[in-house]
Amino acid sequence: MGCSWLRNLVGYSLTEDELKDIPNPRTELLFHVTFRSVQLTSFVGFAIVAPVVTLIKQPRTVIALRTRVMKYAVYGLIPGTVLGPALYYARMRHQPEEGYFDRCYRLRHNKNQVRIDRMSILGTLAGGLIGVFTPYGAIEAAVLGMYSGILLASAYSYSPCGC
Repeated sequence: MGCSWLRNLVGYSLTEDELKDIPNPRTELLFHVTFRSVQLTSFVGFAIVAPVVTLIKQPRTVIALRTRVMKYAVYGLIPGTVLGPALYYARMRHQPEEGYFDRCYRLRHNKNQVRIDRMSILGTLAGGLIGVFTPYGAIEAAVLGMYSGILLASAYSYSPCGC
């Protein structure tokens, strides 16, 4: 991950040569896969595990559901940090160096993917900062910010007016 990766992430227009400047494709791809895995497993805890646990265990109230949703969303971060590198290794272990480069290059070129990454990271940071001043902690607010960033970027990217 180099300067051109960061500039692309924050929204600067890059030339073709700058997009091809990938000094550490393995690191860049590992970050992408791990971050996506963390998002997925956290969302599974948030949207699936917490409601199922609330249906099974007492108390079955909205307040208990709200508490469990945040708890399982945060707990869901942990499996993603393990699953990400495992998926990365399973998919890329027999790839030549050009395979890593090609995948990173295609990720950088995908404007919708870059937009979702950008808004997700921005939402995570904003949520973490705002979380210091809310009843939720910084981690819980960062998770909510991450979800908000993903939803906003996805809605914009796949709307008729999106790029």
